[in-house]
Amino acid sequence: MDALVKMVAEVTGTTFDFQSVVELHTDFVQTSEQYLILNIKDFDPEEPNNLLFLTGDKALLFSKKPLPPDAYKPFEKLYSRSYGRSTVLAFLTLSKVMDDYKSRLEYLITSTKELEQKFESKKYSDLNFEFERLEDRLEEFHDLLLRLQERGFKEIETRYISFDYDVLIAQSSSLLERCNRRANLLKEVGREHELQVTIDLNLRIERLNDVVRRLTAITVILMLPTLIASHFGMNFAFMPELKVPWAYPAVIGAQVVIVGVGIYIFRKIGWL
Repeated sequence: MDALVKMVAEVTGTTFDFQSVVELHTDFVQTSEQYLILNIKDFDPEEPNNLLFLTGDKALLFSKKPLPPDAYKPFEKLYSRSYGRSTVLAFLTLSKVMDDYKSRLEYLITSTKELEQKFESKKYSDLNFEFERLEDRLEEFHDLLLRLQERGFKEIETRYISFDYDVLIAQSSSLLERCNRRANLLKEVGREHELQVTIDLNLRIERLNDVVRRLTAITVILMLPTLIASHFGMNFAFMPELKVPWAYPAVIGAQVVIVGVGIYIFRKIGWL
């Protein structure tokens, strides 16, 4: 960063606070007659932005992940053209950022598939947030590509590599659509989980209600025989039925009949 600040100061005679720029959470463009500053936000919030400083004869890039030397070879013929170097460097930086977005989306897709197998509420919330953030970044990135394609900046002559820019824009649009579809799929996974939780809860409530009904039926069935038995457990001097020889078997028979009738009735209404 210090080397970039020093070189830019030599070119423009002005000192820029690039540290504040690379910490922005959005794309940033600043242009003048002498230069173009292009700040391209990567997906990873922990990484600084990709910062381009472009002039007629200078093309400088500050990035945590610099471009490989062989990336420039297919575009060496453009260097002799006006703003050729700045155009190539901007395109390669945008392509690198696009690749990072692709990798991030694939990671989120894999995580979504894992969530379908084993749902975790915390992971679901985190993935929702990540998809929303990626959608926002892709929309902003796509808008930036369209602005550049419209040749709004002389330092980036997209007409030199118009086909490559068209492909990059198409990839950006496709990636945004995939991200939207996958985000909706993730929400569908969440809804299915909520539905399954509701179904399971209803089943548990239904089983609990069934147990309560059965216990209620058993209680009612045994209540009347118990009432009869408790009658003969009372201590009174005058209890004429105690002297009747067939009273005891009659009481037992009555209890059996009452229990049988109770079982029949409650089975009829589905409580047993």
